[in-house]
Amino acid sequence: MRGYGEVLVGLLLAALGVAGIWYFRVDVLTIIKGVIGIFVLLIGAVFLMIGVSDVREKDEDELEMESTMEEGE
Repeated sequence: MRGYGEVLVGLLLAALGVAGIWYFRVDVLTIIKGVIGIFVLLIGAVFLMIGVSDVREKDEDELEMESTMEEGE
């Protein structure tokens, strides 16, 4: 019976959650709009960090290649 009880509690909580979202739908939509903006900002910051890292790595590789070419001459 324990498994059925957990399923019943889960369904009850899911129904209450849907009812709460429906009751506060205007506030929920406002929060979702704010979260979307924050999420886009964070993803943009991650891509910016990756890009800066790639540019630095590329510059270091070019400097290393130039120094080895000068030593070889």
